[in-house]
Amino acid sequence: MSRPVTAVDRVRRLLDVMFAASLLAGLGSVALRMPGEPGGAVAILALVLVAAVAWRFRMTERFPKAASLVLTLCGIGLVTFGDNLGLPLLCATFIVLVVDWGLWAGSALAVLMTGVLVVLLHEGYQGDWPPVLLQSLANAALFAIILIFGAVLRAFDQQHRELVAVNAQLTEAMDASRDLVLAQERARAAAELHDGLGHQLTLISMSLEFAGRVRERQPEVAWKEVVNASALAKQALADMRLWVRALHPARLEELTDPQAFEAVADVFRGTGLQVSVEVASATERMDRPRALFAYRLIQEALTNVVRHTTADRVACTLNREGERLRVVVSDNGTVEQPPEPGFGLRGLTERARELGGSLQLRHPGRLGGLDVVAELPFQTGELA
Repeated sequence: MSRPVTAVDRVRRLLDVMFAASLLAGLGSVALRMPGEPGGAVAILALVLVAAVAWRFRMTERFPKAASLVLTLCGIGLVTFGDNLGLPLLCATFIVLVVDWGLWAGSALAVLMTGVLVVLLHEGYQGDWPPVLLQSLANAALFAIILIFGAVLRAFDQQHRELVAVNAQLTEAMDASRDLVLAQERARAAAELHDGLGHQLTLISMSLEFAGRVRERQPEVAWKEVVNASALAKQALADMRLWVRALHPARLEELTDPQAFEAVADVFRGTGLQVSVEVASATERMDRPRALFAYRLIQEALTNVVRHTTADRVACTLNREGERLRVVVSDNGTVEQPPEPGFGLRGLTERARELGGSLQLRHPGRLGGLDVVAELPFQTGELA
């Protein structure tokens, strides 16, 4: 996983320019002191080299807090030994110190360095206070501006880190929700198989056992039970094929493609249904949650048509009405009143509410049977 982009990363170029300027100033101080003060020049050069290494560590997020403290010491040393030529490094130091340690640390350093500069300026101007005070005020104003800039970066950095943490929590919650949905679907499938297919297999077993017991005494009765078991086996096989079709998965990256909805309809055409799918072009760029919802709705509605109605024709439409996405699955079955929603439709109804929409059953529908109608706020998006 790549490292999250921080506030310092976003202004990296500006900070690198400031640090490069501070290095040039430090090297300039070395050149000025070398003829008369070689010891001081060596000390300044050592500070510059240490600052360069610490800056590299800080900008690569390796021991950032320790690196910022080392930079602070180097900045204080350069100002002490190199006079104003150390100010560029000190300004860059202020920024990373505030980002890493907070405004209180930067403020303490600003007060300390203002006092140090007052002493140095007093010695430089030989006790002439007016220029000392004027220069000290200018330095204090510069430090204040740098502190404000560092505080803004720190606030932005904290906000960004909080957003990264929240995003990680949401991703974890989405994964947990997906696992919960899968568990619910498995539980539903297990219940349906137990109640439907399990019951049919039990009847087949009982019929064959009974036929085996009476085959010598009552061969006609035994044969009738075998025929009955054969019919039940064919029905069980048809139900199993239906479950395979109903649980046929679609690839998420294809859900906004009209062919994905055509594919789920196609697997039900093997049951004898005439299924038509109409997807308006305005809905082709819907985001993944709505596309997945539409796919599951069509899949659930077609499953219910095959299992619970006498319909032989189903029409599925997806279109956009203003800022609403409308998904309708209509059949021509004959029912006196809308059935009670089962587990699948109840789950889809809750999901529609989560997406800001609704799901309703309408009877009679446009084909004379039942209409399953869902309306959601439309939202475009890329599959990710």
